[in-house]
Amino acid sequence: MRTQKTFFKNDVSERQRDDLESHLNIPTTEPGQDIPRVSVALARLGVAQVEVSSERDTTRLLFISRDTTLLNQTTQSLDGYLNVADVFDEVHIVILQPGIRTRHPVLRIAPNVWVYIASARHWWGTPLAALRMIESQLMFADGFRADLVVARDPYESALIAYLVGKRYGRATQLHILENFTHPKVKAALPHSVVRTLLATSMIRRFASIRTITDTMLNLVTRRFSPLADIATLPRFRNYQALNQVAGSVHLKEKYTQFTFIIIYFGGLKEGRMTYQAIDAARTLLRNPKVGLVIVGEGELEAQLKRRVHLFGLKKQVVFERRVDDMAGYLSTADVLIVPDIDVNADDIAMAGAFAGVPLVLALTPTRSDVFTHGQSALFFGPGDVVAMTACLNQVLNDQAIRERFATAALQRVTKRLHEDPIVYKQAYRDSVEAALFISDSPRDL
Repeated sequence: MRTQKTFFKNDVSERQRDDLESHLNIPTTEPGQDIPRVSVALARLGVAQVEVSSERDTTRLLFISRDTTLLNQTTQSLDGYLNVADVFDEVHIVILQPGIRTRHPVLRIAPNVWVYIASARHWWGTPLAALRMIESQLMFADGFRADLVVARDPYESALIAYLVGKRYGRATQLHILENFTHPKVKAALPHSVVRTLLATSMIRRFASIRTITDTMLNLVTRRFSPLADIATLPRFRNYQALNQVAGSVHLKEKYTQFTFIIIYFGGLKEGRMTYQAIDAARTLLRNPKVGLVIVGEGELEAQLKRRVHLFGLKKQVVFERRVDDMAGYLSTADVLIVPDIDVNADDIAMAGAFAGVPLVLALTPTRSDVFTHGQSALFFGPGDVVAMTACLNQVLNDQAIRERFATAALQRVTKRLHEDPIVYKQAYRDSVEAALFISDSPRDL
């Protein structure tokens, strides 16, 4: 019988495996209890928490990521929505964590999900630590446990996934979740020169690639073509749920002094663009019939109110700390302005599109991937107050544009974003598992 080659010399024997299989039905913890620190060897044949229809009996995935937020035991999600335990039959997640080694590097966070913390003193040592962890936890006498290895970034994670896939003859997939060529991304990425070179090399080694946006897909395709299998990961936005509670508030009835209302949602704190939103609307607010409704709270609320008072706009700008009927506010406003560029602001923009309000947005990859400037929204450069003012003026002075933008934006988000959780879950699973059917093998380093 041929023995499986391994990275290291610590194979688990057949007898050890049989002994460990007697510990399969380890009870799960109730909320508030400690997470059991149990290796996959003690529960490796357990039944999946949720069965999902598939042509295969089971699908066992190994995810490799630099994202330490996945260590949050209350949300085992790769996309901000899906709980991986509900999608795949068996999931192993290796987290690369530079720094001091943790006392408990193996966590069983769900009946079918394990997390492994691969620590090393320096970031460049984490790949070796991860390979050792994978060898000790997922390699048994009867072979390697995972069916598919997925890298969640094109840097160290991609290198590890490539080596593991090649060594054990497993399918691999690469997820590209940020534009590694963008100057701002490079500036925020530690050791960006080395990691950018690594990404450029590793992307060429994967037969199956998934991107977070179509914009990123096009960039990767242009730069690295030909690619055997590349697609955008499905996305879910349950904004329709907002409309189920809409109708309790109508802004024009609540603020009868205004005939045109600009609305802004965001925290009133450092790093937000609330100041810019006020400055951009300042010229328009000289008309007493135009109002700006700011929804949010934070430590800068008093300063923002003083600024409004100094501008002589106290009657034109309304502050509300929180609202219960977000859809009602959005659907009855005349324009939604989104100057912030974080993920929460992306969600607000998409919610506005579902609510049917015209959009004036700071340009981000996510928004440009869904909307088109001049057709379904108006874009301005992040922090560009002059351009923001011009966009607001254009929407204010043309009702036909407002109606056209609202209709087009709704069509775009309805077409591009999944609304049914069940359909989305299956689409996400199918997109990842497609790598199992790609015949093109990765190219050698």
